Amino acid sequence: MIFQAGKAILRLWLVAMEVIFKVIRQQQNSLPVVQTYPLEVDPGNTILDCLNRIKWEQDGTLAFRKNCRNTICGSCAMRINGRSALACKENVGSEIARLQQIQSLTNTENPNLEITVAPLGNMPVIKDLVVEMSSFWDNLEAVAPYVSTAARQIPEREFLQTPQERSLLDQTGNCIMCGACYSECNAREVNPDFVGPHALAKAYRMVADSRDSNTENRLENYNEGT
Repeated sequence: MIFQAGKAILRLWLVAMEVIFKVIRQQQNSLPVVQTYPLEVDPGNTILDCLNRIKWEQDGTLAFRKNCRNTICGSCAMRINGRSALACKENVGSEIARLQQIQSLTNTENPNLEITVAPLGNMPVIKDLVVEMSSFWDNLEAVAPYVSTAARQIPEREFLQTPQERSLLDQTGNCIMCGACYSECNAREVNPDFVGPHALAKAYRMVADSRDSNTENRLENYNEGT
């Protein structure tokens, strides 16, 4: 099965293909609708490349966010075939191969090459793939995500860290605040007062930062409410 999946992936990467993009479109305070766009693409094209072409060549009214195109800014986060991801990172060939592997494992067949794109979850839709992220940023602000020391003023010298101290921040420090985890968070879905995983990660980063001088107060504040 693994060998067959590998052959399928190789075939996908050798030829251009026509893919049907199903875009979940929505206006504020309206029900979502599915609009389809056929597109001739190369397997290496990213989902963002394809959305750009749809907007430029087929439908200029399609709305989505983008900026760096290099998985740095997090602007182009959206749901791609049911999972939240960056459109500038995911490419057509890998996505189709992933879907075909899922179909083979579940004994389902879909002869069409289709990719469904939808807005992030747990946030209201402004238009199409653009969501209102106020709750995301407000909940981040609620954990006071700033190092609270004299380092925020002009210090006499640098506040140095050892490699071991800095290594505690590696994972949470790499977060680009794209909103993908917030979109997928089941706790946030059932409890609108929950701040979200991005805020918890930032709260941990502040507590683990050796330069912060307000750890005790932070922990007391974090323990209040949700």
